Amino acid sequence: MYTLRITDDNNVITTVKESLMEKSNCVNSIQIIINKLYKEQINMTDTTAYMKYVLPVTKKIKMTQLIADTTTDESHILYTIPVTANISAEPGDIEVSFTFLKLVHDEESDTTTSYVRKTESGLIHITKLAQFDSYEPSEMLTELDQRILALMATAEDIKKLGQATYDNMPIDMKLDSEAKKLTLVNANGNTGEGIGIADLSDSIAKELTGTDPDGTQDGITHIDKVTGVQSLDELLK
Repeated sequence: MYTLRITDDNNVITTVKESLMEKSNCVNSIQIIINKLYKEQINMTDTTAYMKYVLPVTKKIKMTQLIADTTTDESHILYTIPVTANISAEPGDIEVSFTFLKLVHDEESDTTTSYVRKTESGLIHITKLAQFDSYEPSEMLTELDQRILALMATAEDIKKLGQATYDNMPIDMKLDSEAKKLTLVNANGNTGEGIGIADLSDSIAKELTGTDPDGTQDGITHIDKVTGVQSLDELLK
């Protein structure tokens, strides 16, 4: 991994080099290492860090924030950033420098001190593509790459959506005797809450015979329980 070491003298030293190819994206990383204590005085663990870099051809100046890794040791802080297409856009030596910002509030004096640490410049080398690979008719290759990647991502999303739809699609019905329910079944097992057998029986009876006048949907009409109908026993008295 391409590694930069920032000393307490604010020098930026390249300690490990590797080939970073022009126009590559997120296949390499750069790690930056600093001491947790700056000159044994200022704790750097809670600083806000930025890397500013200048592209070698167009001289565009860009900046990215650094996030400290959680796997740092007791005496160092490690930042790891992916080499994105923005960083590897142009071949040559990228000039980089770093800024660390920190606010410290003194409760006794109720004052706030602003710490700003700047570094000297370091270099990150981006290797030029082969001549045939860097040829871009009408300067459209970068846009074409982005479209192809977008289509690949869309195809992967469609594939996952289709698989999820298939996995959750009901393929059969199952009678659960213990729960007294009729449930749908998909590739992963039961799906949905199901419907109670009693509720299903009532619905079928209503559809076939209509609603029982006595209020109990069992296909039998009990005259003495029908509202508004006088009991036969009362008539025979």
